[in-house]
Amino acid sequence: MSVTRKGWIIILANTALVAMVLLLAAGVPRSPYLIVIAPPWQSDGAALRIIAEAGGTIVDNGRYDWIAIAHSNQTKFASRLMKRGALLVLDHALAAGCLRRNSI
Repeated sequence: MSVTRKGWIIILANTALVAMVLLLAAGVPRSPYLIVIAPPWQSDGAALRIIAEAGGTIVDNGRYDWIAIAHSNQTKFASRLMKRGALLVLDHALAAGCLRRNSI
């Protein structure tokens, strides 16, 4: 039994969907430390402004000006960050590689 081209497309589409669901589930903020990703086209320090407006504490800057680590023990902190303009809010454990600046 061979798989047709249409069959391979269906298999690949399902695999991509499962991978996306798993990635999104892993990125759901569960700790008080969050990665805040602001729109890169906004002014410098947009991520820091968003964190401050949402009532959080700035822990560290990311590799780029539009990424930062935030902390808050308050409930619904992630949703407040999104309402203030964050493009994406992730649990800090998921995106650890995006945080450090190159030391070269």
